[in-house]
Amino acid sequence: MYYNPYYVYSNQYPMWMSAKHTSLSQLPIHIAMPTNNTVFPPVNTHRLKSSAKSIQTIFQQAILLATKIAESEQFSHDLMNAAQLSNKAEVDRLISSTGITKKFESKFTPSAIQIHFFDSSCCGLTMILHW
Repeated sequence: MYYNPYYVYSNQYPMWMSAKHTSLSQLPIHIAMPTNNTVFPPVNTHRLKSSAKSIQTIFQQAILLATKIAESEQFSHDLMNAAQLSNKAEVDRLISSTGITKKFESKFTPSAIQIHFFDSSCCGLTMILHW
């Protein structure tokens, strides 16, 4: 049988997504918004406030790294060169050498580096820098 990528097959989408089922009342119950009868736990902002305080230190760590990259031609050259050579150990060593004390993960592609700072108990921040 010939496959046509531009033809929408009838069994390709759930029934509620098809053109003849456009009413919101026909959406499955697990997709519908909660009703007024839904009971939520009482609001407790303690963890949210704690996360907000913790992410402030992560922001400072990200600013420390960004400042080093922006101000040091040698550092930015070494970081980019190590990433282009797929030398993850050297990339991580260079990032740590800036004074970063928080946990982080680095990933890189031919066009960018991604550094994810995180505090496993509460929050994280991902910084993506293109080259």
